[in-house]
Amino acid sequence: MVTPYIRSMRPETWMLAALPIILMSVAVSNMSIFGTALWTGVLIIIFAVVILGSCNMFNEVFDTEIDKINKPNRPIVSGHIKKNNALIASLILFFLANLATYIISFNLFILSIIFTFFGIAYSLPHLRFKDNSIASMLTLGVGYGFIIPIAPWVLFGVWNNIAVWVIIIMSFIWFFGATNSKDFKDAEGDKKLGVKTLVVLINEKNTIKFMIITMSIIPIILLLSYVYLHIFSVWYLIVLIPYLLTFYFLSWLYRNYSADNAFEWYKTTYFLYPSIFMFLAVAFLISGGI
Repeated sequence: MVTPYIRSMRPETWMLAALPIILMSVAVSNMSIFGTALWTGVLIIIFAVVILGSCNMFNEVFDTEIDKINKPNRPIVSGHIKKNNALIASLILFFLANLATYIISFNLFILSIIFTFFGIAYSLPHLRFKDNSIASMLTLGVGYGFIIPIAPWVLFGVWNNIAVWVIIIMSFIWFFGATNSKDFKDAEGDKKLGVKTLVVLINEKNTIKFMIITMSIIPIILLLSYVYLHIFSVWYLIVLIPYLLTFYFLSWLYRNYSADNAFEWYKTTYFLYPSIFMFLAVAFLISGGI
């Protein structure tokens, strides 16, 4: 009975959110892993599981027509969950997550409210950010690229640091661009139902060009921060590794585009995104902090 609801919350996305939380918690605590383990676990449960899972379930409620074409095995479309039950469950989970953050920290509560707003607006008819390419990229960039990685810094009270904001801005830009990766495999259903993703609007290869141009901003920000702002040690340049890998894979996809290759790239993003924070944590370890 519970399993279809868990499937609707898409557990495969939880680790994508959990790893940045773990790695940024390690960084913010100066590698005192055990000292932050309890609160890191709380952040993972609230943001990576409950709120993100609620967003996924809420999205499935309003995506049934698209899912009939693109993802017919999802729980609602396949008849394992009633649409109204899924809607009620997602709203209850949203409420519980926001109540928990309100009890823990007001600043964390603000983050969870923003996350909830974008998660609902992404799918809710008449708002439906998903149907607008820029609004869709902004939603996923804010959720994965901004709120999730900054949550540990906010909880532990060290978010008012320019270096932290540079890191978060780079994270946001990466996910803002990379989020288009999910749309290649959904292009057929999106076209039929008028969902205006970037892939639908400007075609696959131009979308890849857009992603490459967007990603090129990030190394520039990191290098300028190192050379002119002096807020990072030289070890932080290892963070360029996942960005260089991103450029490599996108260039490969542009030269060898096919639906299968696009799906392989999409799966690769599940490793590239957390690797950004892995290299950040390594840089923190070697250099002793920001």
